[in-house]
Amino acid sequence: QLEVLRDMMDIKEMYGLVVVDRRDANIAVLKGKTIIPLLKTHSQVPGKYKAGGQSAARFARLREGAIKEHLKKVGEYMKEQFLKKEGLKGIILGGPGPSKYDFAEGNFITNEVKKKIIGIRDLSYTGEFGLQELVDKSQDLLAKEDIAHEKKIMDEFFNLLAKNPGKVSYGEKEVMDNLKNGAVDTLLLSEAVDEKLIEKFEEAAEEVSSNIRIISVETREGVQLRDMGKIAAILRYEVSVE
Repeated sequence: QLEVLRDMMDIKEMYGLVVVDRRDANIAVLKGKTIIPLLKTHSQVPGKYKAGGQSAARFARLREGAIKEHLKKVGEYMKEQFLKKEGLKGIILGGPGPSKYDFAEGNFITNEVKKKIIGIRDLSYTGEFGLQELVDKSQDLLAKEDIAHEKKIMDEFFNLLAKNPGKVSYGEKEVMDNLKNGAVDTLLLSEAVDEKLIEKFEEAAEEVSSNIRIISVETREGVQLRDMGKIAAILRYEVSVE
């Protein structure tokens, strides 16, 4: 199945997922279509109703302090999990109520991590159901990010083709020869390529640890790839161009 192959090809790339409210938080990554939980935490925030003998003002201060400690802890967990995560393309934040906005806009998340947040979504659930809901409600965002990433990598290919053609190749035979020689860094396959041919190129790429990208035809660059033979590559080193 082509979708399964795409998941395998994109396994090195992922998105961070964070579902948070005033009591709970779940942190995970999305690889392909698979949610991989990393950790969950539960706060010591007391309920909304104070115990007997406490003034309302003191109880409110205690509760607010506990919420801030909880959000601070979640921010620290995000730094630990995401700051140096290889292949992380962005972080999506979600949760019920306003807590996620307080969390994103406050001083709970280090700036380096905050820059990686690409979207915030309103959710009905927390926990594992919340993680799945976050993914379901982020499909438009994920699609847009994938298109942007495709355009970026195709821009790199065409810039090299114009300025340093020895660092790229295209066409089925030429790319396969470079794959077998271990010269391919990133293999670019149009989604218009036959499924059996994708499998053939994937097997060859895996043998030499080449990256693989399936390129849609939803962008001008993707259409150009389709029209120039559907198969191309960015090379690890310069090869002679005949």
